[in-house]
Amino acid sequence: MDQTSNWIVIGLAGATNSGKTTLARRLMDQFPNAVHMKQDNYFLSDDDPRQIKVENLGHNNWEKLTALDMDRMMEDIYAVLRSQAYLFSFSYYFCFSPCTSPRLLILDGFLILNEPRIVSLCHAKFYLDVSYDECRRRRLGRSYDPPDVPGYFEQVVWPESREAKQTSIARNPDTVILNGEMEIDNLVSQIVDVIEKKTNLKRHSC
Repeated sequence: MDQTSNWIVIGLAGATNSGKTTLARRLMDQFPNAVHMKQDNYFLSDDDPRQIKVENLGHNNWEKLTALDMDRMMEDIYAVLRSQAYLFSFSYYFCFSPCTSPRLLILDGFLILNEPRIVSLCHAKFYLDVSYDECRRRRLGRSYDPPDVPGYFEQVVWPESREAKQTSIARNPDTVILNGEMEIDNLVSQIVDVIEKKTNLKRHSC
């Protein structure tokens, strides 16, 4: 039996600071024993030779897949999907107890739906979007390491976000686009409804 068949996988993509991780955590309340993996945990180091430099800013472009170790993330995803163990050594995995019902794997990241290997695993795909003004407001309210340089949001973050969205939606027209400025309870309800309609997974199931 294919061990991956016991998992329902959803891809939760979206603009930077659109609320993906907050939403994923709320989904954990609806689906006990779900596992949440964040693409942000796979950024390369600032001095990695694979990084692409934005020359006029003297700053790496952190908004492209080239800034992420996606091979390592895929290895970890496959390890989860193929494992029958109930505890993972990775701090960002949630522990769960034995259960014969399907489990939910939430893949959260700004470029999750731009990685074909991840898309091929997804039973449902979501894109969480916000307006330019709201995205900028939220971005400026957070700290990054390395910190954003002046002009980085306007010249890199936002344009790359729009390009990534356009590409991912064109490749995955079944993606459900959500407004990240809506109330969180409304967003959770919309996603849960899609999951329950598309799969045999029900909220509050094992």
